Amino acid sequence: MAANWEKILLTYLHDPPDKARSIRGHVARARRYAAIVVGEEESRRLEEAAETADPLASAVERFPMPTAGKEGERAVAPKNGQLRIFHPLSAAPKDLDVPPLNDALTLGEQQQLQAIVGGLPESGHLMRLLAIWRRWPEALAANVHPCFALLPADTRTPDHTIWHHADTAAAFRAALDAGGGEALLAFALGPVQRFIEAARTVRDLWSGSMILSWLAFQAMKPILEDLGPTALIYPSLRGVPLVDLWLRNTQGLHGQVPLPPTELRMTPSLPHRFLALVPWGKDGTAAQELAERCRQAANNAVKKLADAVRAVLQQPLDTACQGWDKRWDAQINNYFNVATAVLPLGGSAQDIDQTLARLLAGTASFEEAFPNAAAVRQLARAIPKGEQPGYNQEHAWRWQHQVELAQRSLAAHRAVRHIPSNPPVQNGERFPQKCTLLGTFEQMGPDELGASRQFWNALSASAHGLSIEGVRLRPGEGLCAIGLVKRFAAPAFLKKELGLSTDDLRFPDTWTVAAADWLRQAGIDWQQDWRKPWNGNWLYWSRPDENPEDADPCPAELWKIIASAREKHGQPPVYYAILKLDGDELGGWLRGEKSPLVREVMHPRLVDYYERLGQRAGLDAKRPVGPALHAAISTALANFALHVVPHVVARHCGTVIYSGGDDTLALLPLRTALDCACELQAAYTSDWYENDGRTHLLMGSRATLSGGLVLVHAKDDLRLALQDARRAEEQAKDAGRDALAITVRRRSGEHTTAVCPWGCVPMVTKWKQAFLAGASDRWAYHLYTGRHTLAALPTEAIRTEIRRQLARAEKPTPQLLPPDELVADFETFTTATVASGSRPRFTSVGEALRHFLTLCHTASFMARGGRE
Repeated sequence: MAANWEKILLTYLHDPPDKARSIRGHVARARRYAAIVVGEEESRRLEEAAETADPLASAVERFPMPTAGKEGERAVAPKNGQLRIFHPLSAAPKDLDVPPLNDALTLGEQQQLQAIVGGLPESGHLMRLLAIWRRWPEALAANVHPCFALLPADTRTPDHTIWHHADTAAAFRAALDAGGGEALLAFALGPVQRFIEAARTVRDLWSGSMILSWLAFQAMKPILEDLGPTALIYPSLRGVPLVDLWLRNTQGLHGQVPLPPTELRMTPSLPHRFLALVPWGKDGTAAQELAERCRQAANNAVKKLADAVRAVLQQPLDTACQGWDKRWDAQINNYFNVATAVLPLGGSAQDIDQTLARLLAGTASFEEAFPNAAAVRQLARAIPKGEQPGYNQEHAWRWQHQVELAQRSLAAHRAVRHIPSNPPVQNGERFPQKCTLLGTFEQMGPDELGASRQFWNALSASAHGLSIEGVRLRPGEGLCAIGLVKRFAAPAFLKKELGLSTDDLRFPDTWTVAAADWLRQAGIDWQQDWRKPWNGNWLYWSRPDENPEDADPCPAELWKIIASAREKHGQPPVYYAILKLDGDELGGWLRGEKSPLVREVMHPRLVDYYERLGQRAGLDAKRPVGPALHAAISTALANFALHVVPHVVARHCGTVIYSGGDDTLALLPLRTALDCACELQAAYTSDWYENDGRTHLLMGSRATLSGGLVLVHAKDDLRLALQDARRAEEQAKDAGRDALAITVRRRSGEHTTAVCPWGCVPMVTKWKQAFLAGASDRWAYHLYTGRHTLAALPTEAIRTEIRRQLARAEKPTPQLLPPDELVADFETFTTATVASGSRPRFTSVGEALRHFLTLCHTASFMARGGRE
């Protein structure tokens, strides 16, 4: 498809960023800004370029609205230097400070635009579109006025920004160019959890996450190249490091787009799925061909990555065993699976509505199937004839149901499992053991068991074994092609692809993760050049050469520093935490099930207008979701992933494994894990987040987050611990969501799990601090041991026993943990409700007591650093 980049660029510029400041004269201002980008003559075609795409974008994004009126009586403008906006998901109001629309403001806008396009070829419409899309929003907010980050597209429906509308209009313009109307293209890559969790080291974990993120981006590239980044509805791409690298390295914008910081380049932040607005074409050929190119791009990327790893392994492994890779291609070609689905958006409104009602609800009537939509559409019909605009406004809910249908189609495609082709087997042919990392494919190397063991033992030998820039094999490992790709992807391929150095790709081992906060207090930088590859085991050895066969001895200079630090700060912790977070009911948000009411995000002046028309049902209906609202959700998730998670986790001495929107995985020291989890949950559920002088949209106070926190010994099997983290997160969701489930994987003793509502997590931190301050934990053990008996007693008897155990504990326990205060904590815990507040969190006092006492026990365990 040959996109008309000039038209797409003009469509993107059809509304000026300051439109909400004054609707009057906005077209003239838009032309003035466009003239800087495309020249005076071409800027006159601004309205022509957007004449179809702008109404389409407006119709699917906004509520039915009357005309402004001859005197602007139904318009909304800033008042006293402020403009009311609403959070798109929580409906929280915000009075945005806006500057006067004067020559100084418009000059500032023009100067920022000129700085972005200056030096770019005048005929390079694509380059100019990419540069403006990426840089203009943040340049205006940073250098002209902060309000430019949040100025709404429509002051009467001020819950999405002018930038979201510009993206949507440009996306429609690009989709219309091929003819045949628009379509949705949904894409998903797998396997995800199985691939990530197959890890023996922290580097394995990160590599799996980064590989999936990179592969997803490669699959997007045909859409980016044909239609531009505005075509992507989900995820939001503005500011994503992989996209910035693409803009710099392949689109000629090295001078316009800054290099993302190292920590962001190392943060896997793209999910494994995406949704795009694309052309349908004749009989769907354009959409199908683009979907096929996305599939092929993903498959080609897998091969490119695998070939790079194979190339660096070829010489050392050929020396050890000729033909070691005879099963390589079959394994690489049959591991990842890609699914796509396309759905046309065109056709008559009546046919579309009937199809959606039939396929999604099993009825013939759209109004019967979707009463919320019918109520909102009635708003359009209620507008008096002389006040109606000149375009149809009965589009409510159509978009989001089409998105739902596309996602259901994708799910159906993914449910059809690909059966890999089996290579022919010769009579008497032997097969090696299964991969020790993934367990599904056979190991590379010799087929015969003894020869295979010798082959892998030689490769994993500490002195002369396989090592690629410090990345090694462990004793006892034998890997398949996918396992080798995962292990060596960082030095063989991702290092160059992400613009990283060898030092950037040094990852802490689990011992170092456990000791990260201790190391900070001791002033020891594990990433410093200690002349030998860092080994976290050194921190726990009794002498510098305690384990010379499996690891290098500790350098003498470092050993003295460690010994001194242990004398001052005690022994470093041996347990660390795996934190897994996932946004609750994201599908419900995307489908509009969690949306605020129409009246909550409509300007009060228009609410009064519809109240006078008797349209309470429409005002009390859920707010319809259009592409701009989907973009707002995507933006909020991207902001959390890029502007919150890396900084918060780093502040708590942790390591981010991935941060893909609502899905986060991080490793943390025991001491900081709870505080980090609470800070991330508070940020996720914030309406707006202030960082580096910028205001970032987040998911809002009506959104909830569930998490699993696993406390695990540094010597424990990482794969099992990761599975426990996933199970803990699922337990939190099963227990009503909006909670943190904490699992303790003790090396000796039982494994325990307790669900803790987020509002009660500070209680656990308080108990932990009391134990650290000297409070005895015997009461916690006694109560925990008798929890089953206590659960059968009346509530008052439970309170009495809690008071008794604390009162008889040795001093200063009752002062640090007053009995009445712990009883109050118990009352708060037992009366906790689920996020909706409609039902209790726990089914009985006995169930709540068991979780409560397990958490007391867990707080004691955390205070002792996991030492039994």
